[in-house]
Amino acid sequence: MLRYGLLGVGWSTSCPEAMELSMPARILVADDDPVFGDALSIYLEQLGHRTAWVSDAEGVVRALREQRYDILVTDITMPGNEQMELLEALREAPSPIPVIVVTGTPSLSTAVASLRKDAVDYLTKPVDYQALRAAVQRAIGRRKTADAVVKAREQLDDWSTMIHALQESLAPQIAPPETTGSAQRDPLAALTEDQRNALSPRETEVLLVLATGASTRELSAQLFISEHTVRNHLKAIYRKLGVHSRTELFSKLTAWAEAAVH
Repeated sequence: MLRYGLLGVGWSTSCPEAMELSMPARILVADDDPVFGDALSIYLEQLGHRTAWVSDAEGVVRALREQRYDILVTDITMPGNEQMELLEALREAPSPIPVIVVTGTPSLSTAVASLRKDAVDYLTKPVDYQALRAAVQRAIGRRKTADAVVKAREQLDDWSTMIHALQESLAPQIAPPETTGSAQRDPLAALTEDQRNALSPRETEVLLVLATGASTRELSAQLFISEHTVRNHLKAIYRKLGVHSRTELFSKLTAWAEAAVH
């Protein structure tokens, strides 16, 4: 059975392209025309994808909350998306879904706006099924890349948490530098004038408490700031003093203090 006028000339229910599918996707189809939505869903399913259809922008939002979808194929002129509000909202999502825009009322302004809002492609009705198939493959590639980035960030967060936990457990074992004379009364005496001037007032305060051997958690409690803020201050202090860790900082302070005494 041919469906001319819906998905373009040449699409039939026998779909050899399905054999070439590299990665099945879960695709959400949004169009206020149920006939077109049904035809599009059938074609995508024959390619091996799983689909769901909604008729308006509200349905898209609800579906995305209830289920993960890899791609959204959406019309422009449907309820809730008259000014392309849907694309703008999806673009601001923490993990944006690749969007393929399909419209029966094409215009230069909506084409430009769609691409500026990071749409994978802008297709016109009747849809050329080869162009749609190519757009879907590009969208799958974009989704895979986005998922890889999210996974890498999660791994980095996990590693960061493990490192911070290890630092916390080792902090009590790391003694502050033993200094003499003025440095014993003022840990900053181990620094040169340029080094002291390079530190902000808050960083100086953090360094003073750090020199007592306080952990990140103790620094946070004593200075009434979050542990995240403490870590940011420590990074700045390390960078300005040319060290890379708490241990190296203590070692440098000790060396500088001894050099100042002699």
